[in-house]
Amino acid sequence: TTPSYDEVLVARADRVALVRGFLATVTADELDEVRRNPHAPDHPETTRSCLHVILEEEWEHHRYAVRDLDQLEAQP
Repeated sequence: TTPSYDEVLVARADRVALVRGFLATVTADELDEVRRNPHAPDHPETTRSCLHVILEEEWEHHRYAVRDLDQLEAQP
């Protein structure tokens, strides 16, 4: 079933809290730790590179949302 808008907001807030909690305690050494890449086991990734992906995705989603809201507001 499709979740309600309120359910989506709760899930998103939970994920944002997880990332914020991680950022509040992570060290530079932990960011540089190499992790197994589940999609390409022959190409390990650092925690830092994984975090960059998460933050870049968040930024791109924000850009599209703002762009779309601007277009909706500009319509007569």
